[in-house]
Amino acid sequence: MRINRPALKAEARSCMRDSKTSPYIMALVYFIVSFIISELMGRLLFPSDLVYYYVDYENMRVGFYVSPEYFGRILREPLAYLLALLLDLAQQMLAVGVIIFCLNAARRAAASMWNLVDGFAQILRVIALYIVEGVFVFLWSLLFIIPGIVAAYRYRLAIYLLLDRREMGVMDCIRESKRLMNGRKGELFVLDLSFIGWNLLTIIPFASVFVTPYTQTTYACYYLAVSAADAYRGEMGGPDINRGNQREPWEE
Repeated sequence: MRINRPALKAEARSCMRDSKTSPYIMALVYFIVSFIISELMGRLLFPSDLVYYYVDYENMRVGFYVSPEYFGRILREPLAYLLALLLDLAQQMLAVGVIIFCLNAARRAAASMWNLVDGFAQILRVIALYIVEGVFVFLWSLLFIIPGIVAAYRYRLAIYLLLDRREMGVMDCIRESKRLMNGRKGELFVLDLSFIGWNLLTIIPFASVFVTPYTQTTYACYYLAVSAADAYRGEMGGPDINRGNQREPWEE
């Protein structure tokens, strides 16, 4: 059963409108905090007196300077790099919080600004999932780039499963995503392509505040639609049952 892409996007927009907490305000807070974290990481990892760009007006070129002292600093100040790693993890968890917010909005549940920090409650599970997923995609990429891309699509729903079904382990989520995406990787690829224009808009300052909630809510709706279709097939005893008039608007 294919997913009706225009109807899916319309459903995502409707969910965003009905959300009591504005997805755009959530995205604005997320990007402000992420910007602050990125600035702190930059100052910890690349202090301006040791690593910086310079402009050579005489030869009309831009250069990148790294002081020899920088490499000694790595050994003298390991705490700075540990703090940078922790900040990077915090940034990743905030991104997971965006997924949680959009998943709640897609369910028309109570999406809250506090969803941005909900990812920290599952930080070890999320880290484990990303590591395992990254290893699998890397190993498939060794065969050639296309198997790696296919693998990435195979595991796209794993993070939603991890956040949605806390009783499932990391490998369970990987396997379930692989099963749910069987025959749907091309469908999700086309959905990604349909957002190319929107993603190009992110080169405009602050455009991501509008683009990110829309794309992420659509992907959350896609996960729910695929899960619902799979559950219905299971109830009816097979994948080829015609639902007739009981179809949801995002299904064909």
